[in-house]
Amino acid sequence: MEYDDALGVVRLLISGGLNREDAINNPAIPESFRQSIRETLEREDNIILIPADVLTSRKNKDEWLKNYDRSEWYYWPNQRRYLLGNKNWSAAALRSLDETTDRILGQLEPPDTEKFDIRGLVLGYVQSGKTANFTALIAKAADVGYRLIIVLSGIDNGLRRQTQIRLNKELTGYTDGRAKSVQLPPMGKQWHQFTTEEFDGDFQPGNANYAALQGSQPVLLVIKKNGPVLKRLHKWLDDAPEDVRRALPVLVIDDEADQASIDTKGSYQMEDEPLPDDFTEPSVINRRIRELLNKFQKIAYVAYTATPFANILIPHNTYDPLYESDLYPKDFIVDIPKPNGYFGAEEQFGRFDSNTQDKTGGLDIIRIIPVQELENLKTSLLLPPSLENSMLDFVLAGAARAQRGKGNHPAIMLLHGSHLILKQIEIALMVSERFSELRDEWRYQRSVSILNRLHQRWENDFKPVTQNLDINRDVPFSDIEPYIGPFFEAVQVKTINSRTGEMLDFEKEPTLKAIAVGGNRLSRGLTLEGLLTSYFFRSSAMYDTLMQMGRWFGFRGGYEDLTRIYMTADLSGWFSDLALVEYELRQDISIYEEQGVTPLELGARIVKHPAMLVTNRLKQRFANTIIVEQSYSCQVLQTFRFPFNDLNALSSLADNNIRATMEFINKLGAPDWEKDSSPCWSNITPDLIIEFLNTYHIYPDARNISLHLLIAYIQKQIENNELIKWTVAIRSRGKTHEKLGEIDLGLLRPLPMFSRSRLKSNPESLGVITEPGDEEIGLSNAQLLEAKRIQSADGKKIGVNPAARMVRPATDGLLLIYPISRFSGFDKDPQGARQRLYDNPEDARCKDIIGLALSFPKSKTEKAVKGEYVIGTVDWRPL
Repeated sequence: MEYDDALGVVRLLISGGLNREDAINNPAIPESFRQSIRETLEREDNIILIPADVLTSRKNKDEWLKNYDRSEWYYWPNQRRYLLGNKNWSAAALRSLDETTDRILGQLEPPDTEKFDIRGLVLGYVQSGKTANFTALIAKAADVGYRLIIVLSGIDNGLRRQTQIRLNKELTGYTDGRAKSVQLPPMGKQWHQFTTEEFDGDFQPGNANYAALQGSQPVLLVIKKNGPVLKRLHKWLDDAPEDVRRALPVLVIDDEADQASIDTKGSYQMEDEPLPDDFTEPSVINRRIRELLNKFQKIAYVAYTATPFANILIPHNTYDPLYESDLYPKDFIVDIPKPNGYFGAEEQFGRFDSNTQDKTGGLDIIRIIPVQELENLKTSLLLPPSLENSMLDFVLAGAARAQRGKGNHPAIMLLHGSHLILKQIEIALMVSERFSELRDEWRYQRSVSILNRLHQRWENDFKPVTQNLDINRDVPFSDIEPYIGPFFEAVQVKTINSRTGEMLDFEKEPTLKAIAVGGNRLSRGLTLEGLLTSYFFRSSAMYDTLMQMGRWFGFRGGYEDLTRIYMTADLSGWFSDLALVEYELRQDISIYEEQGVTPLELGARIVKHPAMLVTNRLKQRFANTIIVEQSYSCQVLQTFRFPFNDLNALSSLADNNIRATMEFINKLGAPDWEKDSSPCWSNITPDLIIEFLNTYHIYPDARNISLHLLIAYIQKQIENNELIKWTVAIRSRGKTHEKLGEIDLGLLRPLPMFSRSRLKSNPESLGVITEPGDEEIGLSNAQLLEAKRIQSADGKKIGVNPAARMVRPATDGLLLIYPISRFSGFDKDPQGARQRLYDNPEDARCKDIIGLALSFPKSKTEKAVKGEYVIGTVDWRPL
């Protein structure tokens, strides 16, 4: 018995009512596992469950569910046992799933209601367990009496088949009672199924039986979103006895509901309005789904997606005379809480909120692909050094995972670079040839080069990440070396597209080791088991498409330190930006729930990005861009993003800003000198500040800061007698560091420069340039004492800089200037998720950088300025 199996047995025994210690000490559990199992269960006891946020059309809508006697249920208890015993779910994860699906099911109607039409949306995270959620929802729906369940899954056979297999394993069971699947229900409770696990096992009327719609056993159909397939289903349902069809309680699950389901053609008109002269029918899949829903008198439609932008932007009240209402979730929107142990955009790329200065997440697993290497790959099919490094990382990660006892688990490398099939095949051939050469080097010439290369990568790249995350997993290279050869031998190179016909079949190959090269078929929905390394350079200018391409999101417990994501600096920055977009949307939904806002009243705002669309232009054709007023009161704005991926542009920007800073300083007069050799000026008029900001250049893609909005805010506050006098300070080190050097800004003496390193996960970002205490400059002794009191008042822990903002008079602004040395990172090696400012600071294009921080006091007038957001057909309401 392996450890995971033993843990599953203990959880199952506890679930059956056995005392925890008796379950752990059961003779079937190896003694060597017992203490670890005990510690695992104790850790899980401390997990705090976060309830799902629900926007609903009416309060207490879920009261009906509380009247059901769950002791008579079969499908959910059966699945629950499977999740505990076979899937090894923790009690906390299972309880979260149970409570969340109760909240969703409660938003439906009791199946014995005479007539109902429910439309809802469930918002998850990419690769976060949405399938597990709707599988549990289906089980519970069958337990309360829903009889026909239709799952709309993906737009190709591979994704449909993947969902069919998952539902068979976790819901319906198999007649052969195969291992690692849910127990087959007894006679009288078994599922009728008219779709199969075959690649072409989609719905065919010849395989369906109308008698199944009249019995007591539930019917399950897993269908891809395809016009001809849906048309076949319509014809079959139309030929069914109408009284049977009308009395049937039906649940439709629309998986990846922002794909294909959204109407991209139809006219926008309300129910009582005459048709416009240019009236156009809805797009094919959208109208087929609407036709499907209209066939039933008892229908619940539940859409699932991790990228809900298009779904939220559906017009709330559009109406077609033939197809009736669109698919807007008029009855409920449920935001599933982030599962424990999930690694999403926030965890992997980090999220920086420039308003609060909060930096969240960001694992040191992002590796940047130089732009020139990609150009060579696209034009001449030269294998980039970064791609070869990614293959070596895959081998090291696979070997290390085997050393940790998971050698029989899948191990996948994803290479996603083009939607063009011929290009995918060319790249796959090149990768296959080079990987074979590397394998031969290991077989026959390992001491010449490859052994040392792998050893060095393990020591310099893998060990520091592991030590930072979990020192207990850290092992020397000699421990993983015996596993490298077997891993090399096991790896296949597969091209995943419609022409090759290859696919990743984890059912037939549960221990698959593969490098998967592909495009669209690796872009959405497909689960890559054991994904270790991703080499990704296919861009998208749309929020939802880019997020869905992130197949590396998901659960990586026990090997998150071994994962690597290779991509360009631009893409890494975009994913970090999207983490903030996603966070703000969910925060709004949470607040709306507290305010009792219904889905039809929802006017969600989605932050507009300077380089991306929220979704496909056709999907957001009825959306609007609005200007939302915002204030900088009690906030600090920093310039921490610079174009490090384009040294020519950065060189020009840096030269301009040094020149602008020197001209600005020349107009300030003689400074006071702080004790740490930092010059400081007081009572500076705001016109000089505004003039300087107009000449200072910001990186255009730095969406955290807008000089236009900053200047507009300062001008508004001046009108109200605020921000009328400024303190200006140039921050510098106390003494010169021999590596970092000095900068001459035209003062009496040169200034020692700072060291600021870049984030590996977002290489164009410094993260934060201020230091604790910087914003206290210019405060009086009395104000400093008040700030210190605020920091710990009422048990709160407020940082020194936020406290300084709170006590600074509303009349006073603070501008901090940071000279940053181009040799940053050469004074001492950056740790963890950091890297040097420049790889080669001797390059003539690598310049010292001037960073700014503007600290605004708490305003008494709150005159706001305006920022851009995208909304749907219902106006956003201020929170």
